[in-house]
Amino acid sequence: MKNRDRVSGILLFLLGLGICWKSLTYPLGSLRRPGGGFFPLIASIFLMGLSAVITAQAFLSKDSEKDMRSPFFQEKKAPQRILLGFAALLGYRYLLPVIGFAPATCFFIFFLSRFLGKYSWKGCLFFSLITAVGAYYIFEVWLKIPMPRAMIRF
Repeated sequence: MKNRDRVSGILLFLLGLGICWKSLTYPLGSLRRPGGGFFPLIASIFLMGLSAVITAQAFLSKDSEKDMRSPFFQEKKAPQRILLGFAALLGYRYLLPVIGFAPATCFFIFFLSRFLGKYSWKGCLFFSLITAVGAYYIFEVWLKIPMPRAMIRF
């Protein structure tokens, strides 16, 4: 496990470094008027910081056991669940312009929580509705960012 943490920590740090370097080629702006490079710069700094913590913990931990061999996927159905999640993401991408932001988000969150999270039907319905309405309110009303509208009008 330590080797995996070491390798992933170093790779994530290098990824963050690359994103940080590239974000500096865009205008940063200010806190009140952020430019195109502001968010990637902040996100890459967080990524580099957290990956440095993972890497340091992996190198400094004193496990008495040698690197235990464990399967990459802990469950037998994990690869299938990953593919199902990826298919749901693709479905969301193609459903978004057809039915609009709020309904597509509601269906996407419901699908993920019900079929991948295996929560109750009522809980999934409640959570997906709250998420879709909350995301719509944040983007459309509060931030005034136009989200995709349905091509099909009812």
